[in-house]
Amino acid sequence: MQWSLCLAIVLVLTLPAADLQFAGLADQPQIKDSLRLANILMNRPIEGPSLRKDCRMLNATDFQRIISAVNAAKADTRIRPNVHDAFSYLHAHPDVNKGAHLGPSFLPYHRVFIFLYEKLLRIYDRNISLCFWDSSAEPEKMTWSALWTPELFGNVQGLVSTGFAKGWVTPLRALDRQGMLYWTCATQGRPMTDDDVKVVLSKKRLGEISMPAAEVNANVELMHNYVHTYVGGIMGQVQTAAYDPIFWFHHTFIDCLYEKFQRRQRELGIDPMRDWPVEHADDAHGPFAPMRLGSLRNIDGAQEFFSREIVRCEHIPPCTNDTECGEYMRCDKARQKCVSDTLRPAMELGTMWSSVENLLTSMLRGRLSSQNDPLQASSFGFGMVFQQPELFAFSGSGNTKKM
Repeated sequence: MQWSLCLAIVLVLTLPAADLQFAGLADQPQIKDSLRLANILMNRPIEGPSLRKDCRMLNATDFQRIISAVNAAKADTRIRPNVHDAFSYLHAHPDVNKGAHLGPSFLPYHRVFIFLYEKLLRIYDRNISLCFWDSSAEPEKMTWSALWTPELFGNVQGLVSTGFAKGWVTPLRALDRQGMLYWTCATQGRPMTDDDVKVVLSKKRLGEISMPAAEVNANVELMHNYVHTYVGGIMGQVQTAAYDPIFWFHHTFIDCLYEKFQRRQRELGIDPMRDWPVEHADDAHGPFAPMRLGSLRNIDGAQEFFSREIVRCEHIPPCTNDTECGEYMRCDKARQKCVSDTLRPAMELGTMWSSVENLLTSMLRGRLSSQNDPLQASSFGFGMVFQQPELFAFSGSGNTKKM
């Protein structure tokens, strides 16, 4: 009995103070409802272009309007279990997301997905646009970043108990993140980097930045996978990632990167609608395969319509002083870039504990290197968790799915 008492004490000391909440069978999304919602959104009028900035560059009022719309969708129970989770379920369902990952339709599919999600939020506030999370502005240590404060996206370790998603319950379990491993500051995965962005924008063809043919250092989907694993928890699993609101802001940045890539293609005389790679993994990634969002095909996500009418991305500009970086970032003058390390302790370096911590972190990162190695099969999911059986069955499917 003594070992069980010790285990209970460890759990009490390490888990965040929050009531455990579990979704019941009555709270599971239904695929027919989710598809009906997608069709309704497809037919809703477009409320103007999507004017996108990094979330940390917005003033408090503009950011609050976006998250108020997100929470309104989460509280709207006209569709079971709520509008937010019913739509997010489309990303999870194996009959809908066949062409969403592991192939060249990854970027066009998620472009449409983000477009429809923004339409959903505009049900509650017709004048908002999604902001994005540019993870290349994240600091060396996750704990230094203002992104995970209550004012922005809430805590990144354990049950989400701060921020606007505090206490959220998903169809699987209470919303959680596992950005840092207990007892160390080590992380799995990684944010994107300036070099990632430069390499992507140095390429000319969709096939050069997409699975299955892209080189490892230019593969946008792999880069995006690392960020999912970096946040972990609900966000770290394909089947559940869209239930964490950070998903949408991460993918809005990926879509802005795709937009920049397409604009460069057009400058080079390349029509994105005629640029589908011959090598495209399987039939689900063919240009004319159904996207399963409305009546769209994969190639429809590459239409110039999005660039001409919808997507307007204002990337983080070069900086020379902190006042150009908003409230939650500062100017790294060496890089001439706003970075999100505003919570970095003034005396972070030089102490004995810092040296020990750095050693432990280095050792643990070495052990995790195989998970983050692009040449390992596990990297073609979001992480090792995708080699395990699915943790829950889709309602009405009668079985579970292995990745």
